[in-house]
Amino acid sequence: MNAPVPSDDDLAGERSRLLDIAFRMLGSSAEAENVVDATMTLWAAVSGGERARIESRREWLTEILARTCFDHLRQARTEREHYVGEWLPEPIPHPHSEGGLDGEPDADGRLDRVSLDESLNMLLLVVLETLAPEQRVAFILHDVFGVPFDGIADVVGRTPDSTRQLAHAARHLIQQRKADRVPRNRHRAIVLELLAGCETGDEERIKAVLHPEITIVIDGGGKVDAAETPVQGIDQVARLLTQHFTGACETTASERSVNGHAGLVFRQAERVVAVLSANLKSGQIVDLWVVVNPDKLRHWNPA
Repeated sequence: MNAPVPSDDDLAGERSRLLDIAFRMLGSSAEAENVVDATMTLWAAVSGGERARIESRREWLTEILARTCFDHLRQARTEREHYVGEWLPEPIPHPHSEGGLDGEPDADGRLDRVSLDESLNMLLLVVLETLAPEQRVAFILHDVFGVPFDGIADVVGRTPDSTRQLAHAARHLIQQRKADRVPRNRHRAIVLELLAGCETGDEERIKAVLHPEITIVIDGGGKVDAAETPVQGIDQVARLLTQHFTGACETTASERSVNGHAGLVFRQAERVVAVLSANLKSGQIVDLWVVVNPDKLRHWNPA
């Protein structure tokens, strides 16, 4: 006998969960909202008789959303070839979390789960962009949202065992890129030191917190003047930061939580024009991701 189908009065909670999944899948809140709207439209079109045969509305909605995201991810690979410059996931204001990328152990005692907050980490989102769509779907659905591999297999067209391997491969790549674990207070202290250097235009102070392998990636989307390829090297990155941010007329910078970790926000006339995220290695900044594309800053500039 099928379980009773929940009424529509709690769809707001389902929508919030679907948005959480879709953003982590796609790295864009606008695209996430579009696929969630499409999923909800499909649900609204399901007749009462058909709904009565659906054992779990949550599973049904999750599968439909995941299939749509999977199609978007495959299409995005072609679309991003025409994107001007480097594409970065959207930075979002997010409170600091005490959770780590360690997640929670599964039934076998393995650390195969990632906390919901930590799954917004810019490093994780950047690494996810390098994965095949099948790997990304498997990792997000299982490691973050606890969806069984049987259900994920139907979405990506693989066997459950193959899907398990997809998630394992994605997890391995993410662990490789995590570099050193840095306590949140230490991460924040280094970001604040970078802020101090930016505020004064002191290149030497900026250089002191940069790792020899430092790379900065700037996403302007062709709408803002920005380096279209990654910039590497301490001298080059320090010079770029002072020229583009500390040297800009009437630009102010402040520390804010970006995707759950300390980052920097740059403003002109109270409007956010850039959001910076940092990743550390050996106590120094090894990756800087800066989004200046105004389309990706709408959460920072409410209308």
